[in-house]
Amino acid sequence: MSRRYASVVLALCTLAFFATMVARLVISPVVPNLTLAFGVSNGTIGLALSGMWVAYAITQFPSGVLGDRFGERTVILTAVGGTAVTSLLLTTAPNFPLFFAGTMLLGAVAGLHYSVATTLLARYFDDIGWAIGVHVAGGPLAGLLAPIAAAVVATR
Repeated sequence: MSRRYASVVLALCTLAFFATMVARLVISPVVPNLTLAFGVSNGTIGLALSGMWVAYAITQFPSGVLGDRFGERTVILTAVGGTAVTSLLLTTAPNFPLFFAGTMLLGAVAGLHYSVATTLLARYFDDIGWAIGVHVAGGPLAGLLAPIAAAVVATR
């Protein structure tokens, strides 16, 4: 495999991790808007967000098994596509039960990404620590940019 192709794989995996993290992080800054829209308390929204993170954690193990069975690329694309679809569901949720289910589903599909992406990167890089370090940088970058962007959008 060429070094250039490996760099593209790394960039795309990092972008995918960034995207799945952004989808999870943009919800918190708009909690006040959600409480008004759904007529629920901060605690109720917090419960939905906690459920999202639990679902994210739970899908870490099955993601590796799915990657072994169906291939890393398929699972990564499912994670990114599922994240996009569930994000759209959340933005159009007409009621809180659907929003709650959507947050759980968002966590579950986003959780599919990381394990299989690191397996894929291990195949293309001898310096796997460096590659995983770059890949993981997508998360903190999302943590920096997503809340700011969500807050700006929410105020408009």
